[in-house]
Formats: sequence, structure tokens, C-alpha cells
Amino acid sequence: MATHAWPYAVSRDDQSGYQAVVVPEFLADAGQAYVLEYASKGQASKPGIVIVREVRGAVTEPLSLAYRVTETRDEPGGHDAPKDRAGRTTRVFEGLVLQVSAEHVASLGLTVADLDAVASITAPAFSKLRAAKPPTEAKPSGAICVGDMAPDAPLLDLQIAKPWVMPGSAAGSGGSLEARPGGQPAAPFPWRPDDRRREPADARPGRDALIAVAIVVCALAALLVWYLTHLLPQPPPPVQASVGQWCSDISNGDADDLYSQLSGPYQQSTSLAVFQSRLFGSGHSATCTSAAARAGHASFSLRGADGLDRTVDLDVQDQGGQWRITAIQVSP
Repeated sequence: MATHAWPYAVSRDDQSGYQAVVVPEFLADAGQAYVLEYASKGQASKPGIVIVREVRGAVTEPLSLAYRVTETRDEPGGHDAPKDRAGRTTRVFEGLVLQVSAEHVASLGLTVADLDAVASITAPAFSKLRAAKPPTEAKPSGAICVGDMAPDAPLLDLQIAKPWVMPGSAAGSGGSLEARPGGQPAAPFPWRPDDRRREPADARPGRDALIAVAIVVCALAALLVWYLTHLLPQPPPPVQASVGQWCSDISNGDADDLYSQLSGPYQQSTSLAVFQSRLFGSGHSATCTSAAARAGHASFSLRGADGLDRTVDLDVQDQGGQWRITAIQVSP
């Protein structure tokens, strides 16, 4: 079953954390490219395995990601693969954004060729990311047609993962909005021609003038929105959203994602294994029971598998539209 999808990619360079490299135009215009960074999770897997994760609370619903996770490889010409400050090979999240539910994605018949088409679009953006100092803005992507399966095309092995819910959204609080596919509010029942109030003929010139003024005002408003979304720097997501995601990462055992948000000097002096030991203790895992955030500061309450409670205090700072952790203290 053929449908439209938008290529996307998330990775990191040697200077900053994970960031969107290729972003669908409609998410970039809404200032929600960061949902791709938070919703893309997992470790590198075998070829042909694709994770399908539904995103709830974004500007468009339904919305799902279908992506594969790979690791950067050594580049031609003897150049080493890009690594982070800790010397680790970085992961690449590359796939499709679809305006359908996760269950619907499974029925589309996505093939290896669909993901190969994504790679041909994202490859130039990755080359630009690795060469740019400082990092460049994400490349917007347009829709492509996927799922138009040839008779002998190999199907992808789709693995549906737990949905990612935007913190603070109606989806996260159990609320719901009546909406059509695409996230637009349901349209009211249209007027029938006989129901419209007829106006005197001599009132129409004034009405036409008002309509013309309204059109001009709407056009100016559209230009202002375009300017604000394309030319002005986009603010980072609310710090509460980032802190809530870090809390969820810890509970899911993804402490390496939190580690990637730490400052460079901290990563150079502290390995991932030592960092996890400080967070989890001897139990090697923990549950985040609460999180709080305010300007420049955040904190977690953790209960480790060893039965001990820990408090994690963080200093955070907006760096290039993303919240970074500049200092961390774990007690007791």
C-alpha cells in the first residue's frame, strides 16, 4: 500500500550531543524537530530490522517513526569514523516519518528499498555535519512515496516499540482532542446555502472592502510567521521536557543518552561505566521516581535496584537550541 513519508536522520558530531540532521518540513516549520531526537532510541541492530515508534502530542497526529539504528563506520581514504569526546563510535538513527499510526505502518509493506532511498537523501547532510564547525542547521526534507512494493522486494522486519509521548501534552495527561488525520481540528458542519442570512445588495460593497482588508492582514500575518520560523533562531524545547525525557531514559536503562548530554570536560574525565555506577550503584539500574526543573537547574530522585535512594542535581544550559548538562552531583 503506497503512502507518503518524510525522510529524517538523527546523529551527533564530535562536539555536541545527538541532533536532528534531516527533518521533515512540517516539523521544522512547527519548531518540533527535537521530537525526533527524543523519540529515536535503541542500539545498533542487524540489517533489515526497523523500529516503529508512534509519537503522541506532536503538531501532527497520528505520527510514527520507522527507523533503523546503525553505527558510523570508517570512511573511505583511511579516515576514522566520527566519534564523540569519550572515543565511542556514534549511532545513526535514519528512517521515515509517517502521518499514520504505528499499527498502520506495519500494513504498508515497507521494503529495504524504502530505507535505501532515505540513505541517498541523508548522506549529503551527514557529510556536511561532519565537515561543519560549528554544526549547521538540519536539512529539511520533502515527502517521498513508500510502500509501493515490487513483487520480489524484500520486506523490512518491523518491531513496534513503546510510543513516545511529548511531556506536558494532552496525550501525556490522558486528555484527548477531537481531530482529523493530520492533527487538524474537526471542521464544523458546513452551512447549507438556504441557512445563510441574505444581505441587502447595498451592503455588499462595504463587506467586500472588509474582506479585502482581511486578506491583506492574513497575508501579512503569514509572512510574519514565516519570518519567525525560518529566519529567527528557534528556542530550545522547554527545559521540563528535556528533564522529563532524561528521567524516562534512566528508568528505561538508557543512561548513555543522558551521558551524551554532559559537557565535554566531564565526559573526558569520567567514563560511561563510572557514570552508570554513580547513578545506579551496585544494582546497575534505577527508577526515576520524580523530577523537577527550573531556570538553569534540574534534579531527579532515583531508587536503585540495590534499594538505595539517590538525589541527582544538575546544572543545565541552553547550547545551540539544546539543553546541555554542565555539572552533575549525585548524593549520597
